[in-house]
Amino acid sequence: MISVLILALELVVLYGCGSYAMSRLVTWSFRSSLEKVIFYLLVLPGVVLHESAHYLACLLTGTRVGRFVPFSPKGFPDGRLRLGYVRHEERSAPIAALIGLAPIVLNPIGILVVTVLLTPLSLAEVLHPQSEIFEERILQSGFLMGNPEAVIVWVYLAFSFALGSVPSREDLSSLPAVILLFAVGALILSFLREGSQDALLLALTELSIWVVRIYALPVAVAIAGALILGLWSRRLR
Repeated sequence: MISVLILALELVVLYGCGSYAMSRLVTWSFRSSLEKVIFYLLVLPGVVLHESAHYLACLLTGTRVGRFVPFSPKGFPDGRLRLGYVRHEERSAPIAALIGLAPIVLNPIGILVVTVLLTPLSLAEVLHPQSEIFEERILQSGFLMGNPEAVIVWVYLAFSFALGSVPSREDLSSLPAVILLFAVGALILSFLREGSQDALLLALTELSIWVVRIYALPVAVAIAGALILGLWSRRLR
């Protein structure tokens, strides 16, 4: 299905741009104490939502949580930086995959929520982006100049949530199980198609289209953030 391929591309772009932006910010944050504080304030909402997604997934799957630390930055000798964590009992590969990749679901939804709450755009307009509507509601309506506080808060939260949607190295350890589940699902769909189960296939297609629409805005935010940080990095050289 084309929508599934588009979703896969969106996730790749979201991960690539988010990882690049995070690496740039981490590099800058270690130059001075003030910049480190600014970095922590920038990523705080996204990290808290990221770890909360893990915690919520544990609750929904009946997984026992040993410790939930939504934000506690700590550097390691190998250069890694841990910003928060959730310790939980070991589960089977499918459950571990749901827990590990939960931020990929919750953080983009967070971007949609703050966009609807802080901008003139409705949920339907966010899920069905059109350049004419964006120009009318955001640019021509005077929203940017008339509501600077709301614009600043929206940009801050949207960018932080986009950064927080990037899975950590530990989260990606469950990726093989997700790929296996996807392959099994594709195989089942192929059998259903042969059996002419049109209603179910139509429902799955519509669901994938909705997911693609949900990720459109987070991907746009991640691309914009990566481009801005990339240009800024060149200026600092």
